[in-house]
Formats: sequence, structure tokens, C-alpha cells
Amino acid sequence: MFRRISLIAFFFLFLNPAFSQNFSHLKAELLCEQTCVQPGGSVTVAVHFRMQKGWHVYWQNPGDSGQAPSITWTLPEGFTAGEIQWPVPQRLVASTLADYGYTNDAVLLVPLQAPPNLKPGHIVRLSARVHWLVCQEICIPGSAQMNLRLPIRKKPSPYNSRYASLFKGARRSMPLPLPDDWKAEASVGAKEFHLSFDTGAPVSKTTTALFFPLHPSQIENGAKQACVLSENSIQLSLKKSDQLSADVKTLDGILVVEQKSAGKKGYIVTIPLGSN
Repeated sequence: MFRRISLIAFFFLFLNPAFSQNFSHLKAELLCEQTCVQPGGSVTVAVHFRMQKGWHVYWQNPGDSGQAPSITWTLPEGFTAGEIQWPVPQRLVASTLADYGYTNDAVLLVPLQAPPNLKPGHIVRLSARVHWLVCQEICIPGSAQMNLRLPIRKKPSPYNSRYASLFKGARRSMPLPLPDDWKAEASVGAKEFHLSFDTGAPVSKTTTALFFPLHPSQIENGAKQACVLSENSIQLSLKKSDQLSADVKTLDGILVVEQKSAGKKGYIVTIPLGSN
């Protein structure tokens, strides 16, 4: 009887590949969207942070303080890990400063590509060293070695129903390409950047917009972003950082547009800079 229960538990483990552990002010998990891996196939894993109320972790550009989470992979020979896919961040303002990050929870997706010479019937071990900084009024660094084991199968990997809603929600929170019919322009003034987005359609009066810079030291993160709406456009004025490099050619980042009727959406933007 004990042997049978052990085998059932062993089988269940591989149907629900996950690592989960509580740390100071957050819970960190390493999850896999699939239940197995196919030779030459790919799987998507997630580092899932769940923070205590009032605490946060950071976006890839943390803003005026903090440090973004990082992942160092140890993978079987032939495996490759893609870049972290970052959800749309929040703007966390304190006095005259602002950070960019996530409260409550954050799901960082990473695609992993398997080599074609995997042998079905074997097990692969995926290992990640994850570092983070969780902050409220103070900041506490943390790290963990997280491991997953996946069986190798000939057939395409089925999705793990246990985590389906988490991965679906994570993808909904990712920024999108700027719509094809939108036109973006930017210019540099003496003290400000001026961004203009022609949407090609009427803009709701309830629309609000914020720009999150991908690179540090481009804008004053804590400064108010003046948003002006016209019939078919959204215009933003961003205060330049005192540490701005003189040779900056583009503004890269996320434009977050929120409307009462359509909710919040983030768009990936790279805008060449002209001069006023």
C-alpha cells in the first residue's frame, strides 16, 4: 500500500511541477505551464511573487530606488532561456520620488527552449537562482534556489490546468505593440520631453496616460506627467532628468493608457527624438 501511494504522489509531482516557499514578506514560486517537455520543444516557466500588503518588488527599471528581480539559470546541456517577460508596472510615488514595480503579486514569464536530442522517458532538471528586493519603508533582499523536474515525452506537452489561469492572467498583463494605426512622435525641449500619440480615432474624455521609461536617468520619475487630450490624440509632457545623457536618441518604454470603458492597457514604444 505504501509503495502504491508513493508512486501516485511521484506521478502527481510531475503533473504539477512547481517550487514554492515563503520568505520575508513574500512568497516565491517557480511554476511550469506544461506538464512535460518534448525534444526540440519549448515550455514557459513563471517566477511568481506574492507580496504581503504594503510591500512591493520592482520592474526592470526600478525608478528612483530599488533593484529588479534577476534569474540565473542552470539548465541541462542544449537548453536555452529567453529574456524575462515583464508585466506592465505600477508607478509607486513617495514624496518627490517614484519607483516602478508591483504590489500584491507579480508573474515573470520566461520561455525555455529544449534541444532536439532529448531522450523520451528521462527527466530533466531546471534550476534557477532568483534574486529580489522587497520593499515597504525598508528594503529586504532575498534569494532562492528553485528547481523543477520535467519528464521528457515524444508528444507535445499538455498544459497544466492547475496553473492555467495564472499564466493566462500573466499574458493579459503584458504590454502590447503599439497599434498599427497609431502614430507616435517625440521632441526635446529645454526641460521636457513632449510625446504625442495620434490614435486615428476619437479619444475618450476619461482617458489617462502614463509613460514608464525603460532606461534610467531619462525622466524625473517623481514629476507629474501632464496629459492633454485632443480629439484624436494623447499628449504627454515629461520632465527631463538632470542626469540625462546628451546623446539620447530615442525614448523607450511603456505607454499605459487607461479608460473607464476599456480598462488599462500598456503599449511598447520606441520613439525617435526630434527637437522643438
